[in-house]
Amino acid sequence: MGVSDLRPGMGPDRWFLAFAAAVFVFHQVPAFAGHTAGDAIDVLTPLAVAGTSIGLIAAFGTPRAAALVALLAALLYVQGQGIHLAANSIHNEGPTGSVEDIADFWDERFSHIEALIGWFGLVGAFCLAEQVAARREMRKGILVAGAVVLGWTFFVSTVEGQTWPLELVATALFVGWWLRVRRQDQTARPLLTAATAAFAIGALLIAVWAVLNAGVPEFSDAGII
Repeated sequence: MGVSDLRPGMGPDRWFLAFAAAVFVFHQVPAFAGHTAGDAIDVLTPLAVAGTSIGLIAAFGTPRAAALVALLAALLYVQGQGIHLAANSIHNEGPTGSVEDIADFWDERFSHIEALIGWFGLVGAFCLAEQVAARREMRKGILVAGAVVLGWTFFVSTVEGQTWPLELVATALFVGWWLRVRRQDQTARPLLTAATAAFAIGALLIAVWAVLNAGVPEFSDAGII
């Protein structure tokens, strides 16, 4: 039996919503759970996100190119999340001096960027799988729900992580990809459309937040969390 035969029962649309729900929950709940409980919950973040990513890729029959892109993106995401969790836990213990500077770099800068590139790469791998796999029927309502949930999480995560410029770059890349596909291929690409919509929703919310605050401050700095 080849990998193309190992398809889970759920279709790509439901796995996309599951992926969106995983990042929605695990990218936000730890911030409200307190340091100790939040760190414990955050340990599960890579497992939930990588697990739903595997399910989505497998739902398309695991095309080789998409699987390789997903593997690389997942490694970046998981490593970035691990660095973030470790450095954040050290930082929460209140180190001072150079140790605090080091923890801040790995927690607030490097890990955020690496994990975000991996996260966006996973979404790209999903769309690549859709491109090279046989067409699968997907329900519009489920994809819309996934796009809204994912777009909100893009907004929240990139604003709080101060990586929102990368979200804007990713939005431009996905919009360009979507427009090129629309010109060259008249066959519907619903997952690419949903992913592009998610990035666009995130970018729009960032723009609204910037207008309301005359800049793009973290939510914690604005007193929201």
